[in-house]
Amino acid sequence: MVGMAASNSRPRSGRWPRGRLRLALVVIACLGLAAVAARLWWPREVKSSGGLALGSLPRGVTRDRLNLVIVTLDTTRADRIGAYGARDVETPALDSLAREGVLFEQAVSVAPLTLPVHSSIFTGKFPPEHGVRDNGGFFLGPEQVTLAEVLKGRGYRTGAFVAAYVLDSKWGTDQGFDTYFDDFDLTKSRTMSLSSIQRPGNEVVDKALPWIDGAKDSPFFAWIHLYDPHTPYRPPEPFASRYQGHPYNGEVAFADSQVGRVLELLRARGLYERTVVVVMGDHGESLGDHGEAAHGFFIYNSVTHVPFVLRAPFSLTKARRVADPVRSVDVMPTVLDLLGVPSPKAVSGTSLVPLMTGATRELNLDAYSESMYPLHHYGWSDLRALRAGRYKVIDAPRPELYDIDR
Repeated sequence: MVGMAASNSRPRSGRWPRGRLRLALVVIACLGLAAVAARLWWPREVKSSGGLALGSLPRGVTRDRLNLVIVTLDTTRADRIGAYGARDVETPALDSLAREGVLFEQAVSVAPLTLPVHSSIFTGKFPPEHGVRDNGGFFLGPEQVTLAEVLKGRGYRTGAFVAAYVLDSKWGTDQGFDTYFDDFDLTKSRTMSLSSIQRPGNEVVDKALPWIDGAKDSPFFAWIHLYDPHTPYRPPEPFASRYQGHPYNGEVAFADSQVGRVLELLRARGLYERTVVVVMGDHGESLGDHGEAAHGFFIYNSVTHVPFVLRAPFSLTKARRVADPVRSVDVMPTVLDLLGVPSPKAVSGTSLVPLMTGATRELNLDAYSESMYPLHHYGWSDLRALRAGRYKVIDAPRPELYDIDR
């Protein structure tokens, strides 16, 4: 009897009951969905490509799908931006971006001319390294690796929209861009001056916005160049009337309004929290300082101190001001670090992520600037400057040393 009882207690087969099997499959499926949901929606700590903690991204945002928008403001002084202390110019778009992101108080331009600076921004190299030392007569060579080329190689759509002939594709700044809007009609120009061939910022943004809208389903890199603060200082209404007697300020305010249009589109399309936004001046404007009306000759702070604001959606890169000097060449390695992409080995710039996250207060970067315009156009001496901390030395026929903090 005992043997029979033991025999009867054995399971009839190795299979689970059908109901339990269904339940197990449902549980497994739910766990899988929960894991996917957690990956997509639960805030996770993210690190830069250099290994520094960036904090978390907003829910549903992954680093491999982040976009990049860089707006370069031609001929824009830092002291004409509200976030930098200006009281007589309204720049609400840049001010709001600065409140949300990181404002670099002491950004130093590599040169007082458009083409050399942009070549440095997009290669991470100084002018003696990439070879573009002036507007016109110099070309960014195909051997130079640009930010657009790096990101295109990572699957990004790339588009550029420029406002001045000094950045026409013929000078080589189109490298790596799928779309490059220049389209300048030289037959309509009344002068052979390269810097005079330009278009207003609203026309540039009119071209850029539809491209961004069409690229929103894949990671994209958009570069928008605004030239309005450059001479001849003719802001459109209502800025002309609002800044009557101060047309340069009116042009800066108008350029800010165009930055606002870009930010508005990003917010309206749900892209703002998925996009790294950079706004940087290429160089400033003397406006009579040191006897220079505009720019090109000298490398005093009037033309080398530029606005630089970077807003990234990481939790540790919010609402911060950085006092340590930084350079034009640092843009490329910084944005690549944020996007998790290694920088090319030949880059001379440095990632500013440690400053952005507060991991350090100082990188102690030496900021080099040069002006070759006097040499190339007049046979005079070229000018070179080096800023280290609070001190700036200008190598001129009569050397000059400045304490910037005084």
